[in-house]
Amino acid sequence: MKPDAPPTVRQVYALAAVLCQMCDEEFPNDRETASALIERFRRELGHPNPRLEETPPLRRRKRRPSQKTREIRRFFNELNAH
Repeated sequence: MKPDAPPTVRQVYALAAVLCQMCDEEFPNDRETASALIERFRRELGHPNPRLEETPPLRRRKRRPSQKTREIRRFFNELNAH
C-alpha cells in the first residue's frame, strides 16, 4: 500500500455513502441525481465558486507543432510534390 497515493474509487464511494448517511440523504442512483445533490450541498455550504454551467468556457491556446511534427510534415509534402 502506498501511503501517499490518492484514494481509490472504492474509498471515495465509501466516503460519499457515509457522508450521505450522516446527512440523512439517500445515496444517488445516477449522475443527474448526484449532480443535483452536490449542487444543493455546495449552495447550502455557501460555496464561493459558480456552477459549472455558469462559468465561461475556457479559451484553448493553439499549440505550435513540435519540431518532429514539422519535419514529418515537410517530408510528406516533399513526397507528395513529386
